[in-house]
Amino acid sequence: MVGRLPKPVGTFGDASKPKKQKNGSWRTTVRYYGARGSQQLERTGASADDARNRLAEAMRDFREQQGRARITRTTKLIELAAELLVELEADPDYTEGNVEDYRREIYISTDRRANPDTIKIENSLGHLQVWQATTGELDRHLKHLVALKLRRKAKQHKIVLRAMMAIAVRHGALDVNPMDGVSAFTRRKNKARGKVEDQHALPAFRAQVRAWARGEAVPGTPAYTCGPARDWVVVWVVDIITGTGLRPHEVFALLLDDINLDCEHPYLDVTGTLVEVKGKGKGRWVRKPFPKTENGWRRILLPPHSVESIAEAIAYLESSACSNPMRLLLPSRKGTVRNPNNFGRPWRAARGENFAWVTLRTFRRGVGTEVDHAHENPERAARQLGNTTAVAKAHYIDIPETVPDNRDVLERWARGPKAAKV
Repeated sequence: MVGRLPKPVGTFGDASKPKKQKNGSWRTTVRYYGARGSQQLERTGASADDARNRLAEAMRDFREQQGRARITRTTKLIELAAELLVELEADPDYTEGNVEDYRREIYISTDRRANPDTIKIENSLGHLQVWQATTGELDRHLKHLVALKLRRKAKQHKIVLRAMMAIAVRHGALDVNPMDGVSAFTRRKNKARGKVEDQHALPAFRAQVRAWARGEAVPGTPAYTCGPARDWVVVWVVDIITGTGLRPHEVFALLLDDINLDCEHPYLDVTGTLVEVKGKGKGRWVRKPFPKTENGWRRILLPPHSVESIAEAIAYLESSACSNPMRLLLPSRKGTVRNPNNFGRPWRAARGENFAWVTLRTFRRGVGTEVDHAHENPERAARQLGNTTAVAKAHYIDIPETVPDNRDVLERWARGPKAAKV
């Protein structure tokens, strides 16, 4: 005799007929058949129809979850964001720094120095439920950020929100990702010529930074009169980046054991970078023992001005005899990893008013531009920077492309075929 066929996984049975309870309410139930077995849902209402409607809503929102949290249409976005961070932390392709980048745009900072009104997903969209996060609502949020001239933040939020809503789709709380319909960012029109004209400003900038470090006044910054002596690390960082094209966080992660100044061709090896890890507490900066990308691990031959500055930095470490257990080239005063955020204050003071447009990334772009211009080889510049050729050409090399030699064709066109034969 054939038994009753099992219900398909992920489906509901037939809802029971509402029954009146002793307290006057009406109760109805339905059984859900999931991968882990069946379970019963029940709802009560003031009337039979009310009970049926409540159960219908529960069936609509109910989804079986294999993970740590149940995601439904009524899940708030801040809860969805927490689920995203759990997934990223478990994914070996995401480093601690990558996860921290996501966390930084989701939650309001607990640091007393941070501005509590800074727009994060927590205080802008976090209270919305999944079903309320429509394409229009998310699009308005991104356009609001752009209107506030927070274009970079808008792009970051777009990435985070897309990943969040993808989780809701995977768990069946949504049929499609609402981020698929938001409008694309309009491409900004850049000047035909960027910072090429500023390439010749480096000698003057290096001279000004050294004058600042000696305590002299520079445009926008008065002379040193009291307090801690000015930090020569600013000078050394400038000379290292302009001679190597390192990323700023790679500079602060340089180890003494990765530098060789005594050989015929002095060099340094890029073997790590800094990442910020927060989690519980105030967080900290740590050295990651591998570079940012696969192309980042590289050996760079040093020009004389970089050799001189690195030698000065090493001599200072030896003379100061300060603690340096990690054997960093540029440790903090306590011998720990130098916080890149704290570097901003002396940096702004040293560049003053005349060079307010200069950032550490400016030098990295300058290195790529100079190498490409000298050798007409973007691949060579990309290897210097630790990037792919495509990334180097898109973001770092600021030189107009050289067009093919078409002079003969244009000359014949201008003079006519008969004149060209003469």
